[in-house]
Amino acid sequence: MTVCEIKIYFDTICPWCYIGHRILARAIELYQRTYPGGSSDTFTFTLLPYYLRPDAPVGAEGVPWDETVARKNGAEKVNAIRTRLQRVGRGVGIEFSFNSKIGNTRDSHRLIRHVVPEKRKELLEAIYQMHFEQDGDITSHADLVRAAESVGMDAGEVKAFLGTADYAEEVDSMAAEARREGVSSVPTIVIGGTRIEGAEDMGEFYEALVAAKEAVRSA
Repeated sequence: MTVCEIKIYFDTICPWCYIGHRILARAIELYQRTYPGGSSDTFTFTLLPYYLRPDAPVGAEGVPWDETVARKNGAEKVNAIRTRLQRVGRGVGIEFSFNSKIGNTRDSHRLIRHVVPEKRKELLEAIYQMHFEQDGDITSHADLVRAAESVGMDAGEVKAFLGTADYAEEVDSMAAEARREGVSSVPTIVIGGTRIEGAEDMGEFYEALVAAKEAVRSA
């Protein structure tokens, strides 16, 4: 049995991070099904926060998705971006709503740090679903509570936690450290010794899993 360590740099408002989350899961499933001995291998995930909009004001209400995309890319490109994300997303079972609101993501990252490590990946999936498929506002404590409750967390406890500043300095520091380490876009996924930027190529993930296995064998 081999234990493969996977680091994932992400932001909760990044649609490609959600897509990468799903494609990586499919690559692992394929690896475990097809690679000799792969079914007995296990995987550990380290989720590392990144701020796509580090200047987004804390405490400000979220801005509609289409407005945010238009400001960054130009209004004439919004439809093309929406169409591409819908096409790629549907291929991995994601139905993007594009009625979500984007803003500062510190609270979502704090909540992920708050939960026990074994629960973080499940909670991240729920936050992605809330934000991208259920018209959620990433800045809304009520929406974050809803996501946490869907994975069995206590709503009252989560609401109380979000009202504190716990883990705020930690996630800010981790996001800044990611940039110092050269992470300039997300998702950035490190599998063993292979660093992958981007989300679409399941084959690239699969090859990295195989390389990680072979590195352990030859060590």
